[in-house]
Amino acid sequence: MKEDVFLNHATGMDGEALPLPNVSVAAVHAGTGNPKLALRGYQEECIQAIAQKHQSGTKRVILCLPTGAGKTVTFSEITRRTLEAAGLGRILILVDRIELLYQAAATLRKAGLEVGLLKAGVKYMPSQEVVVAMVETYYKRVKKGWSLPDLHLIIIDEAHKGNFRKVIDLHPDLPIIGATATPVAASKHDPLKDYFEDIVIGTEIHLLIEAGYLATPRYFAVPMEITASTGYDGEYKNSELYTDFNKPKLYRGCVSNQQEHALGKKTVIFCVNIAHTHFTAQAFREVHEQVRTVTSYTSDEERQATLQWFAHTPDAILVNCGILTTGFDEPSIECIILNRATQSLPLYLQMCGRGSRTTATKEEFIIIDMGNNILEHGLWHVPRDWSYLFHSGKPPKTLDIAPTKECTECHSIIPLGSVHCPYCGWEFERLTQEKKESQQVQTQEMTIDWSYLKQKSLSKMSVTELMQRAQLGNLRTGIPYKPKWVLFCIMERENPKPLLQEYAHIKGYRPGWVDKFMQEYAQMGNLCNPVEANPRDNLVSHRL
Repeated sequence: MKEDVFLNHATGMDGEALPLPNVSVAAVHAGTGNPKLALRGYQEECIQAIAQKHQSGTKRVILCLPTGAGKTVTFSEITRRTLEAAGLGRILILVDRIELLYQAAATLRKAGLEVGLLKAGVKYMPSQEVVVAMVETYYKRVKKGWSLPDLHLIIIDEAHKGNFRKVIDLHPDLPIIGATATPVAASKHDPLKDYFEDIVIGTEIHLLIEAGYLATPRYFAVPMEITASTGYDGEYKNSELYTDFNKPKLYRGCVSNQQEHALGKKTVIFCVNIAHTHFTAQAFREVHEQVRTVTSYTSDEERQATLQWFAHTPDAILVNCGILTTGFDEPSIECIILNRATQSLPLYLQMCGRGSRTTATKEEFIIIDMGNNILEHGLWHVPRDWSYLFHSGKPPKTLDIAPTKECTECHSIIPLGSVHCPYCGWEFERLTQEKKESQQVQTQEMTIDWSYLKQKSLSKMSVTELMQRAQLGNLRTGIPYKPKWVLFCIMERENPKPLLQEYAHIKGYRPGWVDKFMQEYAQMGNLCNPVEANPRDNLVSHRL
């Protein structure tokens, strides 16, 4: 059997190969002993998939698991199995936040591993078999000539962040696993595909919700006029964004929306900068006593005390900027307020994910969007084609965003195609076909000219474009194609499931519809074969 690369290849700090015993990939799969950590099915599948990719010669792999899916547990079990099977060697875990350092160390120790910590102030290189290190500290130590002997695998937590690139460059021949919930680089000019060769995707947020692992989100949104421009990295310029949000009516609006939709609920608020954080907290203190802030100026001791207070105060409101996005797992959070706008999909998903943990009494949490983030990035829980984003290196804006609408009765934000509100049960008007066609024609005339789709290849159309192309129909007869035409076009794609999931969300279908349709399609066979649309469109003929 071919030997597994990440178990059998070891490299010193100078790049020289170190001898390791031969270990088969089967040993890793079996795990030579009882697992110390209880794994979910998709976590085990991720471990197997990464081992197989390393076995085939792929050294650098992204492990993609959503917030709350257990990235730390998964890479801790990878670490345990690798060391147990190899018998010697060391593994380095890199993090960029002190909270992540302690979180990773605690989970690794639960797996029965000896763990050493490397952080600012530590004057020696740890001798344990597993070293959890702050990335900046490790980099500075190596540049000063320190070494970590017998190192043969690096695991990077939050690998989408740019501060890990320089450490990757220090180890050009070493196997590396990059764990992240959002495999999109922080900078659009430095895509992850330039540093990693392949990706393993574990599961999706909506599947975790259906399985009861994550809480169900309920969305509210307030329209916001944003004039801030974007910088080189594609994110809003901080000073201009603060100007947009630093207005009395917006502070009052943030408070009133929290009181209307989440009164008495434990709330975390994300702000633009430190000044915005303090002004927001001040606005809330006028109506509520239990309000505190956490910023980069907060000392470690005060931060820990504040987080302890927050965990044990039922109606606490914690206001922050850039602190609680990662490494903060407080299951009792009931409401997230995005009191800022961001062009970063990873940041948006991380902020929302802070409220997604479940408890014995919590199955739902609230997201209040004050910065057009849902409009920009879509609902937090919808499927996203991470494989496409990783391999293409393109920004998330290239993904089609499923449209939403506001419930007339309770004002929740729900998928556009919903016929009833899943929260309050409000029934939306069922339009007659004649009225629907009339409104669609008016919408096309008022917003977008979809005629360009007559020239575009079906295989390159987004889900929304396919639905609009179906409405255009046969150019010679003017007869629209039936709805199933869109589904069969999607099934012609190489990877149709993410597109079907997007279609289901647009239409407001129930969970499980995608798998059921794919099963029926497989049993039915390919009843039609959509052809490429051409300018005359006189060859398109379907039996639907």
